[in-house]
Amino acid sequence: MVTMLETLRRRLAGTPAKAPDPQTRIVGGGSDKNPFTRLGFGAEGQRRTNLKKYREIYRKGGPVADAIDAYPLFTLTNGWQLVCEDGKEGQKDRVQMWMDQPQIDFDAIMWQGIIDAMVCGTAFQEIVPDRAGDLWGVLPRDASSFTIQYDDHGRITGYTQAYADTMGIETQQKQIDADRILTLTLLPIPGDVYGVSVIGRAYDDIMRDCDIVESLTKAMHRHGTPKQQWRVGSDDNRASTADLKDVENEIEQIDAKTDFVTTHDVEITALDTAGIVGATDFSNLSLQRLSCALGVPEEMLGLGRGSTEATATVRMRAFLDKISTIQEIVARTYSRQVIDRITQEPGAVWIEFNDVSPEDEAAKAAWITNVMKATPLDPFSVVPQEWIREQFGISDVAEIPANEALDGVQEIENN
Repeated sequence: MVTMLETLRRRLAGTPAKAPDPQTRIVGGGSDKNPFTRLGFGAEGQRRTNLKKYREIYRKGGPVADAIDAYPLFTLTNGWQLVCEDGKEGQKDRVQMWMDQPQIDFDAIMWQGIIDAMVCGTAFQEIVPDRAGDLWGVLPRDASSFTIQYDDHGRITGYTQAYADTMGIETQQKQIDADRILTLTLLPIPGDVYGVSVIGRAYDDIMRDCDIVESLTKAMHRHGTPKQQWRVGSDDNRASTADLKDVENEIEQIDAKTDFVTTHDVEITALDTAGIVGATDFSNLSLQRLSCALGVPEEMLGLGRGSTEATATVRMRAFLDKISTIQEIVARTYSRQVIDRITQEPGAVWIEFNDVSPEDEAAKAAWITNVMKATPLDPFSVVPQEWIREQFGISDVAEIPANEALDGVQEIENN
């Protein structure tokens, strides 16, 4: 048993104390200890099969892929910046130099991570060191090929990756160390070590939408062109086989003709003149359910209804709030698992995303303006100039006079 004195000594010496063992056990998240499950069969095999299916749905494009692309698009569009503690500017420069390397595209790395997390539930990226042990790069990996290894209490101990050999037979790779894999989960499941795929969650509505679109397409082919019923002959003058054949030949030659001249024994009746009734309603209903299942405002899927209503603004505001939360998760994940590896000093440098909502930035500018106006002799007495720069992502500029700064903040507020 570790005494309080020993714990204090370890903390002073910089040695972290041993993490306590949880008293509860994991019962979800594929906790089945059956060896066939661990080899990729059973529940684990079904999970990996489903992920391949979800990836294929995303690859085919359409409204589903467009809705999923909205998540990294809104997360990264307004940009981000590196922030450091006071006196850690050298560490920040070190991280920036690493990001400026030709093989590094950090925006692409985060974009890939967000896409994989939304499509597969949990994104897997390999952290690759160089020969000196420093971080060389971060490479995306197929989430459907990975299995998380964990103990009875749900603590991750490592990973295994399934792949096909030269004969096309799937084999199991040796265990991969936990510190070599970066994972990102945006939609966790209670008690599960894997996240949930937004495509998996919306799968039923995706299939219904496909069925409705296919049915409407068939209906358009069937009912989208005018049709007529031709009655040849009468009760007193029956049409012969030759007469019917002549009419069939005439029908086959009809192209853009809309008027016909017939004898008294030929009657033409227009059929299906109403077309497809309610096609728009069916399509809109399906897209509304699909947008709800995918978690995006329905305007993003091409629905114009409600675009000028107050409800559309509310939906967009709720979506931007969700994006703000995703930004925090992404920033925390890559700061801890990538940047801390570069600096070797946890918490010294981290990622901060710019505000995703222009309304928030305008409200912030209005508040700063009012505070600066309250102290006209020294507008920076309450809100320091450096702090204002950080709020709006302004850096590497010289000090400016207070009156010019006030004018600049007011301009942001007005825009």
